Amino acid sequence: MSSITRISIRSVHHKLTPSTYPKVQSSKVELNPPKYGFRKIRPPILAQSPTKTLFPNSELAKLYIENGKPIPNRFMSQIDSQRAHEEFEKFQENLSLDEPHFTKGKNKVYLPGGRICLLRPNAKHTPYQAKFLVPKSMNKMDLRDYLWNIYGLRALNVTVQLQPATWKRGPQDLARYRIPQLKKMTIDMAEPFVWPEVSQIKIKELKQQMDESEKIVKHNIADGSDKNKTLDVYDGMFKGDTKPKRYIPKQILKSNYNSVKEINKGLNSNDKRSQVASYLGL
Repeated sequence: MSSITRISIRSVHHKLTPSTYPKVQSSKVELNPPKYGFRKIRPPILAQSPTKTLFPNSELAKLYIENGKPIPNRFMSQIDSQRAHEEFEKFQENLSLDEPHFTKGKNKVYLPGGRICLLRPNAKHTPYQAKFLVPKSMNKMDLRDYLWNIYGLRALNVTVQLQPATWKRGPQDLARYRIPQLKKMTIDMAEPFVWPEVSQIKIKELKQQMDESEKIVKHNIADGSDKNKTLDVYDGMFKGDTKPKRYIPKQILKSNYNSVKEINKGLNSNDKRSQVASYLGL
């Protein structure tokens, strides 16, 4: 019976006209009710308190003691703070004496085989950062030692980036292969360095040289009549002597091949050459 009454009430409710709907005041309607209630704003814990020192562990431990709270385990050890103090004082002393702030390597290399290239900085880099392309066998300590012993450059911090090797196709057989992986290192310096601007004259010369080198490569791999074209590059250095060539249409050459061959043979004979030489007085 309860189910029958519920169905009947539901059917009657949906048959009501809008004029019979209950009246609701718009001022009492909340359009954006809170879903999960209001969050309680709590004060930050003592471990999140700002400190104006390079060694915040000891300062935060003092705050816990002043507030009568137990000190967390991460602030209990004073060995790390003391060691950090000693290392920082030693670092300041080495800077003032212009000495290396790290332990120098004992393995002496007089003729290094690796190649290190200074790269232009990215947009995210500051003037106090420098970027190098290094061999994959080199690590952070090697680069720091290398820059100090050769250039007297102090690398305060070194980060490594390994560029992933991408796939490429061969020019002849279109075989797929991986290019070698590149290793780059970024260092932080004590003094700024800004790359000098490249003159537009130099850029124009390099572009012209690249275009002329491309023309030489295309001429070397040319086929057919393109091989006989003259090279007007590098101020006529590869131009050479132009050789005149008789033009014979393909259709005539195909139909009268033997006759043309006999004519060419007669023109290139010694008798004809001697007659032409006596006529010209050569």
